[in-house]
Amino acid sequence: MNTGFLMLTLVFSAALICFKGYAAPLESALLDVKSVKHQYNCFSAEFSSYDSWLDFLRARKEAQFKRQGVENIAKAWEDFESNFSKTFQRTSFDAAKQNLDCRFLTYEVNGQDIHGVLIAPKKSLKQTQNIPVIIYNRGGTRNLGSLVFGHVAYELFPIAQQGFAIIASNYRKDEQYGADNIDEVTALFNIIESIPVLKSDKVGVYGVSRGGLTSWQLAKAVPEKIAAIVTVNGVTDSRLWAGNRAGIQHNISLIDGYKDNPDDVFNRLSPVNWVEQIPAAPILLMHSRDDEKVNVMHAMKFSQQLINNNRFFSMRIFADGGHDLIGRKDEARDELIQWFSRYVK
Repeated sequence: MNTGFLMLTLVFSAALICFKGYAAPLESALLDVKSVKHQYNCFSAEFSSYDSWLDFLRARKEAQFKRQGVENIAKAWEDFESNFSKTFQRTSFDAAKQNLDCRFLTYEVNGQDIHGVLIAPKKSLKQTQNIPVIIYNRGGTRNLGSLVFGHVAYELFPIAQQGFAIIASNYRKDEQYGADNIDEVTALFNIIESIPVLKSDKVGVYGVSRGGLTSWQLAKAVPEKIAAIVTVNGVTDSRLWAGNRAGIQHNISLIDGYKDNPDDVFNRLSPVNWVEQIPAAPILLMHSRDDEKVNVMHAMKFSQQLINNNRFFSMRIFADGGHDLIGRKDEARDELIQWFSRYVK
């Protein structure tokens, strides 16, 4: 071997070891995951501080107000900032930045680049504990409901602060509500299993809205990997879902195979029809009675099938709150944390 080449190789290897030694725990661990092509700190650029986040939002909102012809832009921003500070408190942001290691990442599945996020408590990472993992399945499709920083901060940081690692997929661009496959979600196990500090034998699964559907699809695909499941305003019956919303019916009608056999597509997207294929893991269903997007009957019908199949579950129906559980979010989050603390940790 050429001496110069050998020396260069040794220098590069030493530099890589040095870099990994100084890298944050998750950053270093993700360097060894073959499917992960890119990663970066969630608390970077405009999200490096609470003030820089506000400055970023102010520039965007003021531009939006101008396009909308708002006369008093200063008052409009004041109102927005007031509501924002109630939802995202400065103290909560600072605590999350101090206590959590958060990485946005891009991983490859079937030749496609998929975006996602991985969060873990810094204290647990330093102690190299067997950190319990929750797979989060978001609502929406494509850009709607995507895992932007605000979504992650609001939905996931408070849960991770309780000692959980959380990993989530932003879904692939051509996803079909999982009617064909949910490979980008099952591929998360490859990442989890490649990071020794994470507890990878069984995980908790948390799904919101259509993410509830994805959660049942995941449980069906890898039943041996599921420790517990929590859904909030989750979809369980695609015919009911499509019947309530023309946009959903349109999206489903575009799924491969729908024209030839719509019943088959609806069945694949209706966990209420295949509860017997879902593992006997502890299940918590939470739903708002006045949910205008995913009718509460999704939970009611699904719970009856759970009873018919002798499954262990608990159900909480909120009197109000709508699809976003306005005024009920903290209550629902507390129940979720208690459930996962009991059955996943």
